[in-house]
Amino acid sequence: MSADQPPEAAQPPPTRRLRHLFDGDETNVYNSEFCNLCAGTPGPDLLRRCVDIFEEATAHRMAHERKDAFLFQYGATDGPWDFREELSRFLSKRYDDQVNEDDLVLTCGASHGLQLILNSFIEPDGVIFVEEVTYMIAIAVFREFSGMKIVSVPFSDTGVVASELERLAREEKAKRGDRSTGKPFWAVFYSIPVYHNPTGVCTSQEVGAEVVRVAQSLGFLVACDDVYNLLHYGAGAAPRRLHSLERSLAPPAGAAGPRRRHVVSNGSFSKILAPGVRVGWLEAPADLVQQLRTSGILRSGGGVNSYTAGVICSALQLGLLDKHLDHLVATFRGRMRALCDALEAALPAGCSLHPARPAGGYFVWLRLPPGLDAEAVQRHARDTRRVSAFPGALFSPASASSAHGPAAGSSHLRLAIAFHDEQRLAAAARDLCSAIAELIQQRGDVLV
Repeated sequence: MSADQPPEAAQPPPTRRLRHLFDGDETNVYNSEFCNLCAGTPGPDLLRRCVDIFEEATAHRMAHERKDAFLFQYGATDGPWDFREELSRFLSKRYDDQVNEDDLVLTCGASHGLQLILNSFIEPDGVIFVEEVTYMIAIAVFREFSGMKIVSVPFSDTGVVASELERLAREEKAKRGDRSTGKPFWAVFYSIPVYHNPTGVCTSQEVGAEVVRVAQSLGFLVACDDVYNLLHYGAGAAPRRLHSLERSLAPPAGAAGPRRRHVVSNGSFSKILAPGVRVGWLEAPADLVQQLRTSGILRSGGGVNSYTAGVICSALQLGLLDKHLDHLVATFRGRMRALCDALEAALPAGCSLHPARPAGGYFVWLRLPPGLDAEAVQRHARDTRRVSAFPGALFSPASASSAHGPAAGSSHLRLAIAFHDEQRLAAAARDLCSAIAELIQQRGDVLV
């Protein structure tokens, strides 16, 4: 070996050339020899449709830009006005409820929206209340805000247990006293009220109204992760979002002057178009929108992702997104039905879809018999049937057993319906049920 050649141990690592988030792992959702039911993302058959959508929308937008090319300039901090106008029309139609363009702020998706909420509106030593099972990567985001305290709140088949949210919020507020750095809120309740991840639960109107009342009474923000609201597969109207519910409620008793609103809706095109576009929106009260318009981060960058927002604006104007969303809803309805039918036909005794078969969204929450650990089931299904699903403890802020007992969700699995076609979902469900039955038989003496 020549003197100027580094030793073997000092060689740089191989170039990391991953094609997408799920690349580089045996359980890659694109691996045809393994059925991964973990990933909450549209499949390739649905993403390929986006090629034609974006070709047509881009050509339309570029023809519009030939005069002044404003789309290539630094953008407005809250996003291009025509994008917000078209988005408000689209959402008003799809929600069957008025959405005002002045309440909308462009984001790079719901994850960026959540970061904006935490950075802009919540005290740096504030409190984040979360449902006892929730989107697991949101938990990782919260932990990166090291000055903030995460408090888990019990969850039920109708949403968060509002009485417990009130009790815990009163306790935390009493501990803080009056200290403040000038942020609008001392705490935030992060919730997924419509087609909850991972359970599929929709917060009832009664629980939602109580959550709003508690937030108004105790002065904290409610940040709704509203990325599944438009994926409604049942008959009748889709569940109402909390942002709309708050507007309709009477002011708290004894309230004087204009009522402050406490709910922000955090939306995204990731689930209704394509995750790679990295475009979303916040629907927020006027005072919070104004704060974002003057944000140093957004002003310095000229807003975010203005170019892609402009192309999506054209897709909205041309009706392309309406057609695509209709197709997604029909496709996901069939996939949800195929997975749930196969599970209900083959699940061993003691297992169930919990709390019920979802009427929308991406996920099925599968309850296992008492005493059967979901992580053991996940490993057994992976190793013997080449099927994978997320064990429920991943969705708990505790994420592990403790002196208080097992982590929430430890006897559940989360299954995703969006990526695979109906036939593959049904086959994977049958394989998973076989693996569960086999493990129950092997461990029958420890199940109680």
